Amino acid sequence: MGQDDRDRNKSRIKVLVGEDSTFMRRMIIDTLESDPGIKVVGTAEDGREVLRKIVELKPDCVTLDLEMPLMDGVETLRYIMSEWPTPVVILSAYKSEGAREALTSLEYGAVDFVAKTRKGMSFPVGELISKVRLAAAVDVSKVRFAPTEYDFDIKRSKMHSKELAGVVIIGASTGGPHALVDIIPRLPGDLAAGIIITQHMPPDFTRYLAERLDSISGLTVREAEEGDLILPGTVLVAPGGGHLLYDDHDGEPGVMFLPRNVRLKTACPSLDFAMTSFAPVFKRRLLGVVLTGMGKDGLAGCAAIRRYGGRIIAQDEATSMIFGMPGAVIEEGYADRIVPLHEIAESISTEIRELRHTEHMHES
Repeated sequence: MGQDDRDRNKSRIKVLVGEDSTFMRRMIIDTLESDPGIKVVGTAEDGREVLRKIVELKPDCVTLDLEMPLMDGVETLRYIMSEWPTPVVILSAYKSEGAREALTSLEYGAVDFVAKTRKGMSFPVGELISKVRLAAAVDVSKVRFAPTEYDFDIKRSKMHSKELAGVVIIGASTGGPHALVDIIPRLPGDLAAGIIITQHMPPDFTRYLAERLDSISGLTVREAEEGDLILPGTVLVAPGGGHLLYDDHDGEPGVMFLPRNVRLKTACPSLDFAMTSFAPVFKRRLLGVVLTGMGKDGLAGCAAIRRYGGRIIAQDEATSMIFGMPGAVIEEGYADRIVPLHEIAESISTEIRELRHTEHMHES
């Protein structure tokens, strides 16, 4: 092997593939190695072997099937992130249990997941390559190693305010689910605002995200449906696979949905679409929150919010798994507050309290 070949191999992303199916293992290897910048350095057929080979091979990234013998994927991930922190991309079944486990894996520290097709025999090739590349570049110290330990009462009664002082639109991509698990439970159940979440995630997975957030929050959280109204103390999670926009329902603020163009690679559900449709209606009563994620979704939306007098909170670089989305907003000067993850809930509450106070001043 010449020096050029050695240098090229040294610069390639080293991946360990954890998959018990011989057929799927071959597919994953062929897919990843079709990218000249990726090299599969090893495979493992069960969770225990994954752990042994991480120690031996020290890969830059691990792809991990959740349905593994001897030690399942979630348990394997827990050991990886507590003992040998390494970026992990989960391959998840599209069935309901696979969706739940994929979300659990994000809380345990996985960078992202790729959903297999409904029959479980294939996966989106380009998505796996791009997410492995992205994961390998993540600073693993920013990844949570275990589920959130709550230092507050998560069983508060859902006593909602009767007043809608404003609307909060929160957007995220990679790293978003574990950021939302940190933020939403910290918000008071009587928050005088309706909240919309646009998390880049496939259909069905958003429903389980909503259920998880609802189970640990004083707010009511559910996946949005056509015709839902914006209510104080209620969080609507935009369903995967389409775009959520503002709609008027007999004079009451609500939501509607439009299908995505599958031939375009736009973020979905789009934070830009949600923000730009709500901005001219709620004006200064609209608060945008941009969390961790790749790309610039939210940049145009934040421009619209600022143009109509609303305000923006952006997650800081130190706590963002991926600084693309908040970084783009900050670079353009749109962020009114740049705060670490653990302070975002309080920043939202403060903004809504100030907005509520201002509204009462105007009324009097």
